[in-house]
Amino acid sequence: MMDKKCLKCRWLKLEDVSSGICRKAKGKDAPRPRVKITDACDDWQNAGQQYHIRMGWLKNQMNVE
Repeated sequence: MMDKKCLKCRWLKLEDVSSGICRKAKGKDAPRPRVKITDACDDWQNAGQQYHIRMGWLKNQMNVE
């Protein structure tokens, strides 16, 4: 069973090592709620390769700090 956390969702845009913005809603004035990477929701969609790119970015950010 797939772990449906925001970090693995295609709608997440990372902002820092612990949170990001959900981009599920489309449009210029659409709400962009702030979410933690461990959150989950019903709109989850698999990010595929993007997940591995995010993991690399997170590891790099943790080494920099």
